[in-house]
Amino acid sequence: MITFRHIKLITFIFLFAMFFLLGVENGLIWADEPLVIKMRPYREKNIDFTKEYKYQLLELILSKTEATDGPFRIEVLEKEIIQQSRVLDLIDRGVITLIATMTSVEREQKFLPVRIPIFKNLFGHRIFIIKEKDKEKFARIQTKEELQKLWAGLGHDWPDIKILKANGFNVVGGSSYRGLFPMLEEGRFDYFPRGIQEPWREVKEEKARNLIVEPTLLIHYHAPVYYYVSRQNKKLHERLERGFKIAISDKSFENFFNTHWYIQDNLKLAQIQKRKVFRLKNPLLTSETPINIKEFWFSPSN
Repeated sequence: MITFRHIKLITFIFLFAMFFLLGVENGLIWADEPLVIKMRPYREKNIDFTKEYKYQLLELILSKTEATDGPFRIEVLEKEIIQQSRVLDLIDRGVITLIATMTSVEREQKFLPVRIPIFKNLFGHRIFIIKEKDKEKFARIQTKEELQKLWAGLGHDWPDIKILKANGFNVVGGSSYRGLFPMLEEGRFDYFPRGIQEPWREVKEEKARNLIVEPTLLIHYHAPVYYYVSRQNKKLHERLERGFKIAISDKSFENFFNTHWYIQDNLKLAQIQKRKVFRLKNPLLTSETPINIKEFWFSPSN
């Protein structure tokens, strides 16, 4: 016999089931496991402040869509150092979910980029690591043509090699990032161009080699670093793009950039306004590069 108590219980179960299903459909209740983002390992010794910034920003972006898209977890692989070119292959195979790297036509064709520069183009402001004994030689440089006579050293699979060569610069490619420092010390090239947030830590790590950050020159080109995912991972791409735009709209990205110790400490050291700037063109940019969206790009005058 069905009693009033039974009717109340059946009604409660029905309403609970309806609310649960609606919650799942609208992103309010999540029964599935968190989204797992597998990232490239730290460069070495678990110390890599560039990647630390990338991961922290990724957490900010994903948190903007957590209420609608569900929880997430970022895992940093620890097994080995992985070269850029190999990381891109591992994304295709699903071993790594995402990479933050400088753009090129080939990369944008092969993968899905979130076309918002995560460093606001700081990587396009290049200052140099040089041998301490060459400081005066670089201080005498007044023109781009004088700099073009010297040799730059870069990773063999970095897009910057094509950019510098397209602008008439001499470039030597090294097989590994860490191997570029002894190559510079041995005189196999004259300077190692670095994004302005990179060289002071590197010079400190390589202090036995008598290297310094060159204080007077800077080369500038548009070199956006984007988050890239596999073309098969359109759902994640859409979530990242939506979350990033929310972070820009609510000013949390601007606040993150303007208060992050790693960015701000190095901007103070770089003293961009006091440097002689040589502006280059980047032939690797696609027509979809958002150059005209001012808030995407860092400017020393801002």
